[in-house]
Amino acid sequence: MKNRLQKVVITGGAGFIGSNLISHLYENGTDEILIIDDFSTGSRKNIDHFNNLKIIDSRIEDIADLESKLEGYDFCFHLAAGVGVKYIMDNVSKALNTNIQATHKIFNACSQMNVPILITSTSEVYGVSNDPVWTEESKSLLGPPTKLRWSYATSKLIDEFMALAEFNDGNLNPIIVRLFNIIGSNQSSEFGMVVPKFVEAALENRDIIIHGSGDQTRSFTWVGDVVNYFRELALLKPYGEIFNIGQPEEVSIKNLAELVIKKSNSSSKIKFISHEEEYGKAFEDPMRRTPGIDKIVSLTGIRPSKKLEEMIEEIIEFKKQH
Repeated sequence: MKNRLQKVVITGGAGFIGSNLISHLYENGTDEILIIDDFSTGSRKNIDHFNNLKIIDSRIEDIADLESKLEGYDFCFHLAAGVGVKYIMDNVSKALNTNIQATHKIFNACSQMNVPILITSTSEVYGVSNDPVWTEESKSLLGPPTKLRWSYATSKLIDEFMALAEFNDGNLNPIIVRLFNIIGSNQSSEFGMVVPKFVEAALENRDIIIHGSGDQTRSFTWVGDVVNYFRELALLKPYGEIFNIGQPEEVSIKNLAELVIKKSNSSSKIKFISHEEEYGKAFEDPMRRTPGIDKIVSLTGIRPSKKLEEMIEEIIEFKKQH
């Protein structure tokens, strides 16, 4: 088995995860990377320092003869999607179209050109499951359709079902990953990502705003671990399988804010506002989100490399310097 990916396509490659994946792949011997991104949520500054990228500046849905663009590539990482709760709630229709139509098109192109694909799904698909730990076999328990928050999860489940159906029919070689709250140094706060929002507020001694009671818990995952898992999965080829990617260390949002304030030596105060005040009545928030990662650890032998405190410290130092 070869130990590197030579020619790779990344949809959504100008985003936070995509730009970190580019670095990781180049560091591990990838020769050529094609980025497909319309820069609606990705940023050119994330990729400007790479000198040898090929870039298609377009929505996937708008690319004519997409199949020919994938000719000769070894693998496709499909990351293109709406990001962040705020972005999704402000752009529900656009996010749904991207998640469903663009994904269907890239599946067809990969199928015709025999290019394996890794699809990024989300922990949102578990909804408000009451399982103490969410494994890949946990049942989804989504809220009512009147709560538009769940539209994103539904669209991602459709992507998963499409991928598995095409795999069962022998048309596509997909790997599905469900991501749990990815964080890292160059993550933007623009789309409502909680950790960079908290860190930026703390460094400026502004109030840290928590939506809801702050008792809701999350598990945060270092982006370097995520892209490491991505590459290992592509090399190991577990097609037709689903994997959680996360860090099982659980923290309440209130305790997260307190940790950020402490590590920043900040004088920020914590302020609580309701979800309805921020997002309207169409929003609903799960109280817990904790991944089981035994499956991916068993396959790859890789465990998360950082504890939450280390992640926060590294993000704070990066934000101070930038």
